[in-house]
Order: sequence, then C-alpha cells, then structure tokens
Amino acid sequence: MEKLSFKIATLHRGRYMLLMMLFVLALVYIVSRLPLSEVVKIMGSLFSLPLVLYIAVKCSRKPTVWTIDNESLTIEDPTSHKIIPLNTIDYVRNLRRSGGNLIIIKLKTGAHVRAWRNKLFESEDDLKNLCQSLKDSKIEYYDM
Repeated sequence: MEKLSFKIATLHRGRYMLLMMLFVLALVYIVSRLPLSEVVKIMGSLFSLPLVLYIAVKCSRKPTVWTIDNESLTIEDPTSHKIIPLNTIDYVRNLRRSGGNLIIIKLKTGAHVRAWRNKLFESEDDLKNLCQSLKDSKIEYYDM
C-alpha cells in the first residue's frame, strides 16, 4: 500500500467549549446592561448566538493530516504529531455528533485517541476516503 494522506477539519474541543461559554457569558452580561426592554434583550441574545458559534469554531480550528501507510497511522496537527502502529489498533469508531464527528481510535493497550471532526463553517474534507482506507487496511471500523 502506498502512503495515503487525508485532510480532516478538526477542533480543539476544550478550547471550543471554553470560548462558547465565555462568549455567551459576555454576551449576556453586555445585553443585560443595555437600557432596553426584556423582549429586545432576549431577541438580541438569540440572534447573536450564531455569531458566537462562528467565532468559537473559527478560533478553535485545528486542521489535521492523517496519513496511512503499510505499518502506521500518522496524525499531524499544527502542535503535535502522533504515530500509531496499525497492529496496535483494536478498532476505530466514528460517532456522528451535531456539527461533526467524534473519531475514537481504541488501542489494544487500552488507551484511546480522540479527534473531534468539525463540519460547521468548513468545506468538505476527506473523512469518507479515510474511513474507506481504514477498512481496506483490515482495521475494525464502526460507523455509528
């Protein structure tokens, strides 16, 4: 098998959740201080939530490149580099979530490698091709 590379749009999930909470709290604080009626405050907050979501996603982006060759799966992002030998992978589970997927790689040693795929505000990535390559490599794959 030749070396195959796939670009996957992933998120730093902790940063995303923290930014969402901070932005929502800041939004609520600012709106509560405005001298407007309660209905206008609530409507303003509700219509501002998509902007908060957009900013949190854009600030938490962590695009990764997944490379599969005969012996290993390599996951590279801007801050780290993981090499996982294919013979140590027990199974791969792809769990669909709103806005993306949670990809769990269960290793035979009991450890897990998790990646949060993002579909919000992103163009199509190579997840389907990656999943097919994992199946072709005789790795147990679950799509849920």
